[in-house]
Amino acid sequence: MLNSIAIVNIALSVVLALWALVDVNRHPPLMKVMRWVWPLTFLWGGIFALAIYLGFGRTPAGGAREEEKHPLWQSVALGVTHCGAGCSLADMLVEVGMFVFGLGFVVLGHKVFGNWIVDYVFALIFGVIFQYAAKVAMSDDPKPTIWWQAFKTDFWSLTFWQIGMYGWMAISIFVLFDASRMQPDHWAFWLMMQVAMVAGFITAYPINWVLISKGIKERM
Repeated sequence: MLNSIAIVNIALSVVLALWALVDVNRHPPLMKVMRWVWPLTFLWGGIFALAIYLGFGRTPAGGAREEEKHPLWQSVALGVTHCGAGCSLADMLVEVGMFVFGLGFVVLGHKVFGNWIVDYVFALIFGVIFQYAAKVAMSDDPKPTIWWQAFKTDFWSLTFWQIGMYGWMAISIFVLFDASRMQPDHWAFWLMMQVAMVAGFITAYPINWVLISKGIKERM
């Protein structure tokens, strides 16, 4: 039953991600980086991501005006998707790559903890790139300054995201399921990864509220 649910949900997420690739060209976002953020968000978010996108994330017909702003709670939700995009991209590349090539190292007696360290590093790299792409179009600061701002912003956002994500995966691996099923060659693993990403969205939301409220992160 779990495998069937996983297959259906993952297939739906892939279809929605492909649809998003087309839809963002019909409704171009002000931030060009969102053309890539949204498809990646649909990969982990599925219906959850669709609700955000259609609810307030999609650019209105005729285009959005620069001065139009979302309510703060919506801006925070949209800001968190930047972090999720970098995280989902890193997870797919790192988890699959390390599994296929038999890479990884043991931390505290478990290889999964070593994988998480590598995941975190790559997620931070991708996240900073996404943050830089969002900031550079809206700032006249020197590029090194923008890179540093992007790093500081994404470090906090990503760290809080990973608290929720790794927390759920730890429950899945060590409590809910046999660890042998929580591998990239099992459908259940990717379903739990999707759930973990939603958990990450929830734990990253408060810190993004703070970052945006204080003007550290751009309000969308």
